[in-house]
This record gives sequence, C-alpha cells and structure tokens, in this order.
Amino acid sequence: MHICKRLLILLWICLMAASVSTAIDVRLDVFGNANMDDTIDENDIDYVKAIINGSAPSTILADANYDQMIDEKDIDQIDLIIRGEEKSLTFLDLFGEAETINKPIEHVASLGHIGAQLLRLIGAEDKLLPVVGSSKSKYPKFWGDLSTYHAAGIPPDVDYEYLISLNPDAVQTTLEMNNYISDEGRAQKKEYQDKLPGIPLISLNAREPENISRSILIFGYLFDRKEEAREFASWHDGVYDKLKNITDHIPEEDKPKVLFNSHKAGYAYTAGGSRYGQAVRLAGGRNLIDDVVKSDSPLYGRTNVEVEPEWVIKSNPSYIISSYLDPNSTAGFETDDISGAQMTVDMILNTKELGQVDAIKNNNVYYIDNYLVGGGGLNLVGAVFLGKLLHPEEFKDIDPMEILQEYMNFYDSDFDVADDTGVFLYPPLK
Repeated sequence: MHICKRLLILLWICLMAASVSTAIDVRLDVFGNANMDDTIDENDIDYVKAIINGSAPSTILADANYDQMIDEKDIDQIDLIIRGEEKSLTFLDLFGEAETINKPIEHVASLGHIGAQLLRLIGAEDKLLPVVGSSKSKYPKFWGDLSTYHAAGIPPDVDYEYLISLNPDAVQTTLEMNNYISDEGRAQKKEYQDKLPGIPLISLNAREPENISRSILIFGYLFDRKEEAREFASWHDGVYDKLKNITDHIPEEDKPKVLFNSHKAGYAYTAGGSRYGQAVRLAGGRNLIDDVVKSDSPLYGRTNVEVEPEWVIKSNPSYIISSYLDPNSTAGFETDDISGAQMTVDMILNTKELGQVDAIKNNNVYYIDNYLVGGGGLNLVGAVFLGKLLHPEEFKDIDPMEILQEYMNFYDSDFDVADDTGVFLYPPLK
C-alpha cells in the first residue's frame, strides 16, 4: 500500500513536470508544495483538488495552512503564496519539524555563522537587524556592514534580552548544519524556544553543499525573494553537478588519500558528511577519516575527530590540507599577506612525528581559506581549488577564480577577481 501511494505521487509529479521551467532537483519543504517538487504553483492547487476528490494521495506538504486538514482552505493559502500575499508560512526546518512564521518578515536577527550569507545571496540583506552571533569584525571585506554589527553571542552565552529588545520578526539560529540533528542540537533549539518565547526560529542548513539549494529556496519564500533564490540554487546545483560528474568518473584507486584539518592545530581531522569532508569528496580526494568514522558513527559529520600520530603515519596521507589559521592572522578575502597561511603550512611540515609521511616528504601540505570550504555555497569554490590540486588534468577546464567571481556576483556585486586579491590557497596553484 505504501509503495503504491509513493508511485502515485511520482506519477503525478511526472505529469505536472512538463509545465515547470528551470526545475531544480530538490524538494521545496514549504507547506503548500503539495506535489512535492521544487516550487509552489498552480500545479499544487490542482494536486490538492485531486487529494480532496480522492484521485491523488495526500502528501506531507499538502496542508498549506497547517491546520491538520486538507480542504479548500489549503487551496486558498496556496493561491495567496503564489501571489505573494500570504499572512503566514510554514516550513520544515533542519530537524524536519514544522515552523510557522508570520509574513512579511521585515526584521530578522541572524545569529548563525553563515545564515546572513544566504540572505545576501538572495538580496535580502535589508531585512537584517544590526546584530550577529559571533563577531565578524576581523572580516570587513567579506562581510561589509555586518562586520560592524553588535555580537550578541552564541550558545551557551547569548544575550537574549538584547535580542528581544530588537523586536525581531524571526531569529535565524546557529543550528545550521547536519551535526545539530542530534540530542545536543534539539536541546539547543529548546533553549532558543524557551529564551525567545513567541519569536519564530529559522534553523536551516547553511553549511553542507548538498543541502544549500533546499535551504536557499526556503529562504526565498520566507523573505519574498523567490526568483533570486531559484537563480542562485540553479547556479549552485549546476556547478555541483559538474564537479560531481568529473570526480564520479575518477576510479577510487586514483583518488589521493587526504586528511583535512579545520578548526584547530594537531591531530584532529574532519569526517565525511561535514562541509569539509564534502569538499574533499567533490574534489576527488579520499578522506582517510572515512576509514575509521563510518556514516553510522556518532562522529560522522564532525569537523574535529581526534586521532593518534601513529594512525596518521600508518595511514600515510598523500595530502594534508588545513583551513586552520592562527587567531592573530588573516587570510582569504581580507589580505594578500601570505604569512598566516604560511604559518599553518610550516607548522604541519615541521611536525617531526610525521616526517616520513608522503604528504610531508612531497611538500603536499596546503592551507585553504575557511570561507571557501565553510558553507554558504562557497564550498564549491573550495572544491574547485582542491580539484585543480588533486586532479589537474580532470579539472583543467575549470577556473576556480571564475567560479568565485560567479558566486560573488550573487553575494557582492562590487567584487572583481581582477582587482580584489586574497589568499585562498597556499602554496598557490602552479
């Protein structure tokens, strides 16, 4: 019975697909998307009518007004959403839980490390209140005005009274990556709910590249930037698919063994499933941590998995890549001074215990700017840099700076790779 229901849904979607242009291969998790595709349109009204008359099975998102009933009122709500006149909107968050927000959103407090980045990508930065979670003052080139915003803190040290005083229509939380789909993450969401009573929460994945399009499409509906969100999602998925097509055709035995160090110095490396692990995979590398942290492990998706030096020596990585940077240094968009990046590389190269590891012997130790692998869709740019490094022949027709410029055309129209220098990969590509 369940299989038949699923087949009926798929059949209906296939019948309706012919009228949908520039389809994106992701489900829009907004209530009203009755036929479970990537948008809310007239086809969803037709689908709800079919549910009501018994010719189509019900779906989780068909209850457009989220009143636990599927009826004519859902058709009315879908019509309002299509016209951009809805008074409220319900969506599924990172945890798969329904969250309802009053519309329009005029003022949002963004505490997440990356959430504001998604808002800028769709031209909704005018909705941002002058507050961030952690300070962005070290990154004025990348964040612009946001680098001057007041830092209200991140859990467990959040100034909730200050946030409430701003009277936000919603709060974008720090719960913005798959790692938080855990008891710890749910407890943190409960804290937000308790400390910010009555204020809707936006907790969507802004980090891992395979989730970015889903999140930004929802942002488009929440902030009335649907077309802008679709445009970015289409670009993002086009680049993602291009990279995946390249590396999927590289035999596993030809993928170099890689260890990726992100947030701190020492023997802590990122696991598969994390934003860094996904960048390594998209670049055609084989993450050695995958040998010890499987997809069913509680450590899967973690950015810091501690291992012993003996394990690193035995595993013998061909490349060691790090986005760690001394707190007193800068790199990336902020400077063309290589000293901070060089410090990271030299620190790894001078690790005596690893002197006989291939990555050290062959000088295959690199720094990559954290923003290029940290989320917000920039992971694709980082993956291209790493792909050019690991597989220069396969990636010969892709220019990472060209992809970066395309991204920045969405994010910052004033950025020009011809004029704006930075330290993105060190040592640089030859």
